[in-house]
Amino acid sequence: MLGIVPAAGRGSRIQPLGFSKELLPVGSRIDGQTERPCAVSEYLVRRMVRAGVDKICFIIGSGKSDILEYYAAGYGDAAALFVVQPNP
Repeated sequence: MLGIVPAAGRGSRIQPLGFSKELLPVGSRIDGQTERPCAVSEYLVRRMVRAGVDKICFIIGSGKSDILEYYAAGYGDAAALFVVQPNP
């Protein structure tokens, strides 16, 4: 099953951030023995994976390579795919 995460917007109302708003840290998660910040988009992605999604397609803008880097390895058992939308 394929999940889609629309993340191509400019985020102009939340600037000045040095990163995409989808990676804004909200809460934390346990990674092994370490507590790490949890990106706001991880809550959506985690629920998708729990629902049976095995591929997650992120629709990103051309300036959002940080999302690509963050999810490049996928999430859990789900592979990550990326589509670049030139204009939001």
